[in-house]
Amino acid sequence: MSDWSLDLGGIVLRGVADEDPFRLPREVLFLRTDPSILTRGAALDPLSVEPETDSLLLRIQVFVIEAAGRTFVVDGGVGDDKERPARSSWHRRKTDFLKRLGVAPEDVDGMLFTHLHADHVGWATRWQEGRWVPTFPKARYVVAEREFTHWAAMDAVAPVGHGCFRDSVLPVAEAGLIDQVPDDHSPHPGIRFRPLPGHTPGQVGITLTGTKRQVLIAADAVHHPVQLAMPEIVSRFCSDAEQAVATRRALLAEAADDGLSLVPHHARGRVVWDVVREGDAFGLR
Repeated sequence: MSDWSLDLGGIVLRGVADEDPFRLPREVLFLRTDPSILTRGAALDPLSVEPETDSLLLRIQVFVIEAAGRTFVVDGGVGDDKERPARSSWHRRKTDFLKRLGVAPEDVDGMLFTHLHADHVGWATRWQEGRWVPTFPKARYVVAEREFTHWAAMDAVAPVGHGCFRDSVLPVAEAGLIDQVPDDHSPHPGIRFRPLPGHTPGQVGITLTGTKRQVLIAADAVHHPVQLAMPEIVSRFCSDAEQAVATRRALLAEAADDGLSLVPHHARGRVVWDVVREGDAFGLR
């Protein structure tokens, strides 16, 4: 698992792998697709496919933002010790992730959520003395109000997302550490949320504006490089397929036309995407 760092000028963005590769059979991630999409994906990023198993390869990662002496963690990966029997690689894990994070938990000032799926919230809590406690005890945990409200209502009926809301989000809320904010919130100068709905109702991206360059942490608006060539392909994990496609097309068009660099959450070989138009679809520069 390779980690990486990007100096934006006054802001440093790091990516720390929590599971790499995260392997999904093609038809599990993208329903009703043809094996030929692996060839198209490989042309954009050879590390994103595994033809011999008809699988797509993703990366689950956590981002660390360092800006003006403050440290923010973006999303929480899978986490350790979680009960995830439906997905064996996530179930009751024991890893060295917190050592590799590169910052002590007590030195994290904020945890920013793009959305509240199980592979994005796990490290919000850890198991200590028989209960789930916030991993970053001095941090404020920041989430779009629309996203929190949606999952809280769903979870009140039945456990959602492998139980992740109950073991990774509610303990933080009960500790009084969650801030529910508008989906254009700015938690710090140079850092701003922007709505990217479709994958989940309240998903946000996070724009980072440094003195050298600007990038957008694109969350799960784009899951895999093949969606550049075929933006109409929808992940089975998206809550609103039509809106997810519209959001993705608009985002890729903006990236291509305005030169906005994207950092998709699950990108492997090419972690920063400089998008170009290719007819009615897109590619990478």
